[in-house]
Amino acid sequence: NRVGGAQAGAALAKLLTHAPTIRFLSLGWNQLSLVDLKALAATGSGACSIQCLDLRANPLGTSHKLSSKKAKKHVESEDNIWVSALVAAMPNLTHVQMAQATIDDSSLVCLLHALTANVSCLEYIGLEWLGLGSRLATVRSIMSGLVPADLATPVRSLHLNLAANNLGDGGVKIIAESGAMLTSLTLACNFITERGTGMLAKWLPSSGLLALELSDNYFGDQGITSLLVTDGRRQSAYSPYNQLTSLGLNSCCLTDTSLRMLTDALTYNWAPLASLRILRNNRMSPGAKVAL
Repeated sequence: NRVGGAQAGAALAKLLTHAPTIRFLSLGWNQLSLVDLKALAATGSGACSIQCLDLRANPLGTSHKLSSKKAKKHVESEDNIWVSALVAAMPNLTHVQMAQATIDDSSLVCLLHALTANVSCLEYIGLEWLGLGSRLATVRSIMSGLVPADLATPVRSLHLNLAANNLGDGGVKIIAESGAMLTSLTLACNFITERGTGMLAKWLPSSGLLALELSDNYFGDQGITSLLVTDGRRQSAYSPYNQLTSLGLNSCCLTDTSLRMLTDALTYNWAPLASLRILRNNRMSPGAKVAL
C-alpha cells in the first residue's frame, strides 16, 4: 500500500490506542522507516498488545551521513533511546519479521539489541535476504546480543532466521565463535561448505541449539563428514554429543554415503533427532533412505 512517512506512524499510534487488543500488525511491502514508527514509542511502555510485527521489504533505515564521528555517535545514542522506548511499548512481541528490508547496520543492531535485551517472550527474528554476507561486522554485533551474561543463564527459546544472506564460511565462523546461545537457527541457502559445517560441529554442544536448518547449501558428503566428526570426540550410547532434535538437509547434494554416516551417528546417539529432512537429494537411493 506504500504506507510511510511521519503521519503513518501517528496514524498507527492512534489506531493502536483505539484498538489495544490488536495482536498481529502486518506492515510488509510498504515505505515505512523505523523513524516513522517513532510515534509508537510515545504511547508508553506496555501500551500495545502486538505479538507479531511484520516489517518485511520496507526501507527501515539508511545510514547517517554526518561529517564527524562525534555527531554520528550523538545521533546513534538518541536512536538507541527512542528505539528502546519503541520496543518497550510492545513487551508482548513474539515474532519480528524483517526479510528483504533495507536497513543500515547501525539501525539493525540497535533494534535487535533492544529486542533481545528487553523482550523476554521473543520467539522468532526473521532476517532473510538482508545481504549480511557483505556485512559480517554486523553479524558479529547481532550475535553478541545473544551471548548470555553468565553460564547459569537459561538458553532463550529463540529462532533466528538468517537464510539467503550469502554468509559463507566466514559468516558461519563468526556465529560459531560468538558464544551465542539460542534454540533454533536457520542458515539455509548461504553457500556454506564443509569448512562451515566443521565449525558448526564444534559449536553445537555449547550452543543450546535444538533445531538447525542447513538446506540448500551444497556441501555434499564432505559437509556431512565435517558435521558429524570433530577432533577429540568421544561417542557414547548414553550422552548425546549435542541436543539437536531437528536437522534440515534438503538439497545439499548428499548421496548414500551421507545416509550411512547419519545412520552410524544416530546409532551412537550423536543427537536425539526427532526430525530429519533430506528431500531433493537426488543422488540418494530409495534403499539407503529405507535403511536410515
